[in-house]
Amino acid sequence: MSRARRSTPASAVAQSTRVFGPPAPAVIGTLLAAVVFVIVLEFLVLISFIGQRLWGDPRILHDAVFSLPLLGWVAVAAASVVLVARILTTWLQLTEHGMAVRGLFRRAVDVPWGEVSRVLAVHRIDRGATPAEMLDLPDAPYDGVFVIDREGHRLVNVSGRFFGIGAQHAMVERARAAGVEIQQIEEITPRALRERERHAQTWIDLHPNLVLATLIGFYLAHNIATFAIWGL
Repeated sequence: MSRARRSTPASAVAQSTRVFGPPAPAVIGTLLAAVVFVIVLEFLVLISFIGQRLWGDPRILHDAVFSLPLLGWVAVAAASVVLVARILTTWLQLTEHGMAVRGLFRRAVDVPWGEVSRVLAVHRIDRGATPAEMLDLPDAPYDGVFVIDREGHRLVNVSGRFFGIGAQHAMVERARAAGVEIQQIEEITPRALRERERHAQTWIDLHPNLVLATLIGFYLAHNIATFAIWGL
């Protein structure tokens, strides 16, 4: 009987607490993206630096213009490390009392259900022909599950890509059980969602094409500058 009494609290805790991290596809995709950004798209910079053995050139880190291609690559590598760490270390915890989000390089969220105003469960966000639209999971029940606080700010977006489909279902179920209002939205555009909930989406969510154009412009400029300064 003593063993039965000891097992009961553990079972209760397992049922009341659920923790979600990035699923395997998110981990693999994040690492592949980092390799593409740091190595593939910077191939000209790397072969120029290594091929000419520029680490021994006295102008490196002393001449600003001559060091510009190297500094650009270091900035890309640092940004990629931060992004990888941010995604891979993020975890979501749901309990009967509230929710918490933790991870490196991100704002910690730890709120009871009483401070959550509503949850927007959006089945489909019609983004048109954008990179974000192509990354959507075809079998995910929601494009986004936005948790909004009482001041109208987003606490977290439980994305199927970065937390998994199970996390989306669990968030909706836990919030509903805690008495939080669940607003189901079948289909909506990013602009209409912003008009409905001003702070539900980030600037990147609203302007994915501009972000992509900026990335393309940066890599083109960086490789052109490398060829002009270092040559091949």
